[in-house]
Amino acid sequence: MVKRIVVVVLVAMMAGVPLSHLVSAQADGAIRVLAVESAQEPVEAWVAAFGQIESYTFYVSYVESYEEVLAGVGKADILVYDNFETLPAVLECGVLSRVYVPLPELGLRFVDRNGCDGASADPVVMGGFAHYAVSADGQQVAIDLGLLPDVVEVADQGGVTVEVPQPVRGIASAYGVATYYAYTLGAGERLLAASYIGVRGPAVQDAMRRVDPNFDAVMNAISALNQNEINLEEVAALHPGLILTSARTQWLDAAAELGIPILRFEGETPERLKESMTLIGAVLGPNAAYRAAQFNAYYDAMLAQIANQTDTIEATTTVYFSGTEPLRTASGDMYQTAMVEAAGGESVSKELTGYWNDVNLEQVVVWNPDVIFVPTYGGATVEAITESDEWAVVPAVEAGRVYQLPQFISPWDTPLPDSILGIMWMAETLYPDQVDLGCEAEVEFFYNMFYDYAILAEEVQGLCG
Repeated sequence: MVKRIVVVVLVAMMAGVPLSHLVSAQADGAIRVLAVESAQEPVEAWVAAFGQIESYTFYVSYVESYEEVLAGVGKADILVYDNFETLPAVLECGVLSRVYVPLPELGLRFVDRNGCDGASADPVVMGGFAHYAVSADGQQVAIDLGLLPDVVEVADQGGVTVEVPQPVRGIASAYGVATYYAYTLGAGERLLAASYIGVRGPAVQDAMRRVDPNFDAVMNAISALNQNEINLEEVAALHPGLILTSARTQWLDAAAELGIPILRFEGETPERLKESMTLIGAVLGPNAAYRAAQFNAYYDAMLAQIANQTDTIEATTTVYFSGTEPLRTASGDMYQTAMVEAAGGESVSKELTGYWNDVNLEQVVVWNPDVIFVPTYGGATVEAITESDEWAVVPAVEAGRVYQLPQFISPWDTPLPDSILGIMWMAETLYPDQVDLGCEAEVEFFYNMFYDYAILAEEVQGLCG
């Protein structure tokens, strides 16, 4: 049963309620907002607009500086301030939310005091307000106030300059990799239709449903949506504000006639992956841009941590990265090769060019790999190699070092956000006695941070072994 909240938006908030009054506000279950004065115009507009949807009683007070906001955290439920990376020194009780960034220089956090003594504001309502402020509707409020642009211009990875009207309310993603960019940047709910890379089989699809309960509707919204084929009539009927696809897509000229902005991606290196995140973050609003920067910083920090543990290893492990077939391998131009190198290994097929290359077993024997990695897509299996008498002469097979990469909601070896976990896993797998990167802790942090999903302990164990 849906709980309907009575709409009450106090007139007093327009002038700001004295900070001392916030202490008693909790008695009637009101939400206490403490904001810097410079944010008064958008805060009042967001509160009023939120009140038209699912409102609550808000007591809003303003102070001059972010230091005063932090000092008043004990008397407030929602904090709105600049310098939002700065945290209150101590929370006597309660959990501080992640940062929501509705404007480039303005952050919003809320305090969940469930389990604390005394009355507590509803964390669902507070989270709803925070989410609203950074949503397409919240962006529109800021655009109407002249605080955000109504068009953003970017150069995509296909070398095309694209103007994207703001806000982007709906996305059609024909590139199964880019779909995950939207989730990582907090814009999964804007997906109207999407292709998903490697999402085959009940286990992976069930995992996607846990991350996104709307997964089935999004995946099945259009009869044809991939790099080779698209149903343009069905796309047009959904009225997306943005199409995501690969720079190598076949139908770009035909889709251009729809007049919908198209972003093209080409992320076969770590730098291009980070560039992809920045690109889509730029067109999805300040919160997405902030999350893109957070992801890129995490990616770099994890690479540095891996390098710190692998750089001193003298004997480099050689790797054969197979594809959907045992004798199909990743070239030196592909992201998988960059991953192996970032993990401290050496790809035996790094001199090959293009994309997946077909080779013969004699070449694999000449390469003499120490380890073989197998992906999770296209029916590829470890057994196709380990149970073949012909492959028994390869050192990796003889030593029992043939491994399939993990997959939760996406393959960990493709140029999408989860691949940083794949690099970490590779490093620990290549050098089990020399590298310890805390797989379980990192996996838990990653999915909480970048997919807003509290991953289960058994899911973590299944990924990290």
